[in-house]
Amino acid sequence: PLCFLCSVLLGSGLNLSSVCNAGCRCSQDLYSPVCGADNVMYYSACYAGCSGRYVDHGNGRKVYENCSCVASNISVTGAQAVAGKCSSSCKKMSLLLVFTFSIILFTFLCSIPALTATLRCVPDSQRSFALGIQWILVRTLGGIPGPIAFGSMIDISCLLWQNQSGEKGSCYMYQNSAMSSYMLIAGLVYKVIGLLFFLLAIFLYKPPPVSPVITVDKASNEHSERPCQGEAAVTSPDMPS
Repeated sequence: PLCFLCSVLLGSGLNLSSVCNAGCRCSQDLYSPVCGADNVMYYSACYAGCSGRYVDHGNGRKVYENCSCVASNISVTGAQAVAGKCSSSCKKMSLLLVFTFSIILFTFLCSIPALTATLRCVPDSQRSFALGIQWILVRTLGGIPGPIAFGSMIDISCLLWQNQSGEKGSCYMYQNSAMSSYMLIAGLVYKVIGLLFFLLAIFLYKPPPVSPVITVDKASNEHSERPCQGEAAVTSPDMPS
């Protein structure tokens, strides 16, 4: 008989065994998700405890019948499951988009003041050098450890990995709640660290020494413009002596 799944997250992995599919002899080598009438996605039709199937000619999708695991959740005999993953939706998508747009907006608004602050904190002769050092740090710290850190958080959110000849392949399914929590915590930590560095820059900043301004008073200017007493007067030959 065809029998399929009910997958439950248990701390470190997936528990696919249940009373409803105990006699199905299901194999975890084949990952073929189905969506039960109880709106639960199962690892395969075998783990859902299904014993029959047919093709719905209306949409061409496979429909599995008499799924014991689905029936145990909705208390209906002859419960069905459809091939494919269950559809999911985010009820607070608009709030997420507004929040994401706000973060991006304020991030770009901070770029110009930060650049201006960098230019004003160093002497004019060292501005190019300061910008070069700043962008080296940005590219080094943001371009190398950043993707590694976020990639590791995505990996630890994976519930089911593809097995390719004993090696880990791509991820079949992620735990969305865990991934969102990890991303939020990481984003907040990085923002707080950036804020701390801005505050340190404000409190530890020492303005460069002001160059002395040389002023010349009016009396000295008038004295310098007078002809010297020992200077001979030059007369025109046409003028009478």
